[in-house]
Amino acid sequence: MTISKNNELFILGTSALLITLFLFFIDEGNYNFNWIEEPFVLMIFGIYAIPIFLGQLFIYKVFLKNSKSTKKIVLSIFGGSIIGITATVSILLSGILT
Repeated sequence: MTISKNNELFILGTSALLITLFLFFIDEGNYNFNWIEEPFVLMIFGIYAIPIFLGQLFIYKVFLKNSKSTKKIVLSIFGGSIIGITATVSILLSGILT
């Protein structure tokens, strides 16, 4: 099974949003979604979701561009998520944004 070019961005974007929702569910909301009512937290949500998506897209387009395997999207989701989360946390902890 191959994934069309139109679906790859949708799959990666959806997975980035779901991963970020899960992280915020267990961290910000203390196992609930009450945090979603606060505008500032939604901005922080975007600060996490966008790098996760870009990390996934980077792995998909750069490292796995010649791969025709069906595992390509799965590897991109896991590898890119790790890269995106690590980059975001590193930037936030380094104090660049303060």
